[in-house]
Amino acid sequence: MVIYDERLSVPLRWWLAALVAGAALTAALLPLSPVVALAVGTVLLLVLAQAFGRYGGVRIRVCDGVLVAGPIVLRGEHAGAVEVLDEAAAFAWRTRLASPRARLLIRSYLPRAVRVEVAEPSLLCPYVYLSTRRPAALAAAVAEARDHCATPAR
Repeated sequence: MVIYDERLSVPLRWWLAALVAGAALTAALLPLSPVVALAVGTVLLLVLAQAFGRYGGVRIRVCDGVLVAGPIVLRGEHAGAVEVLDEAAAFAWRTRLASPRARLLIRSYLPRAVRVEVAEPSLLCPYVYLSTRRPAALAAAVAEARDHCATPAR
């Protein structure tokens, strides 16, 4: 059962900037050849669309007691304390407070985040840092998955 699902798509302003860049490049090359200018502008837009799709196509899901965020997988029983980070705290945790052993899913266009402590020492990871648009909802979902796994089955 999925209790949280978010796709970290890039913001609209990035797409607008890509369109402006494609149009500017096409206009700059237009005196050389209209065909070449249109082809180069189209290729630029296709490359940027592919890059934006990969970078923004990462999903964060909490389902069946497991947190899956891109390449990061954390089972509910291994999750510890969950902390919602505002912009200042998120900046601190991805810069000066960051651990080299932590698993980070950072998206530069998302200023808020969630930090989940890893309670399993054998995983050799102190915490998981996840950029998100909805930190309170993600934190609640991770806490629910953790608590669900901690509750013995009846």
